[in-house]
This record gives sequence, C-alpha cells and structure tokens, in this order.
Amino acid sequence: MRVDERELMKETLVGLFTEVAMIEHLARTRLEAVSPGGLNSLQFGLVNYFVRNHQGPDTIAGIAFSFQEEEPYTARKVADLEALGMLIVTPPGSQRRDAQVDVTKLGRETLDAHLEAQAPEFLALVSEIPFADLEVTFKTLRNIRLTLDNLPGR
Repeated sequence: MRVDERELMKETLVGLFTEVAMIEHLARTRLEAVSPGGLNSLQFGLVNYFVRNHQGPDTIAGIAFSFQEEEPYTARKVADLEALGMLIVTPPGSQRRDAQVDVTKLGRETLDAHLEAQAPEFLALVSEIPFADLEVTFKTLRNIRLTLDNLPGR
C-alpha cells in the first residue's frame, strides 16, 4: 500500500469510527428522551440482548463476556433490572458470576413499548437515506461488530 493510500485508509477509518461514536451519542440522547418508563440505553441493551441475541438464560459471567465488560459492572446492571422486575436472577439477588439471568414478561413488554414509542424517532433519523444504503450500512457495521466480538484477547 502506498503512502497516500495508507493516509486515505487512516482518515477513512478515523472518520468511520468518529461518525459511529457521534451517531451513538446523538441517537442515544435523543431516544432516551422519549423512552417510556425511563429505560436508559444500558438497560435497553441488556433486555434487548435476551430478546434478540441470546434466546434463553445466561450467567452474569456470560453476559459480561458478551458485552466485553467487567463482571461487577454487569452484576450491578443486572441487579438494577432485577429490582425493576425486568430480569429474573437465580438465586434471587445473587451477583455471583454463575448466577442465572433471564428476561421476564415485564422486561419483554417494556422493551416492546420502548421500541414502539421510539419507532417514529428511528424513522425520522433515517428518513432521507435510501433503504438500499441502510441495508449496506447495516451489513458493514454488523461485520465490524462481529470482528470486534471475535478479536483475540477479549
């Protein structure tokens, strides 16, 4: 790769990750403002994990691994959602790494209400972008995420 190609690649990658970070921040701030019941992005992510990514119970250690975060941090997030009745932990109140965690009916209903309330916001955020472009962007971002999920040393 020539020097100018490397510089272009560097600028493209820096630009890509800067835009992803800015989009995440702006969208999260906007969407949390219309969240029913005050479900924040961390809570949404954890409940959504059980509904869309992990069909069934998982352990605190497994969730922490999936989110690439420290187990005590994950245990606190789980405890907050357990207190709200959105997750169930077995044994109840446990923060042990092997405690079983699953989503409750209330958690599923809250997630559905959250998504329903935010649908107009999601549509407004992408209303000027052709669907074909959104599909390509989604596939590209998913591939980047899968690469991050599978990097050595995570």
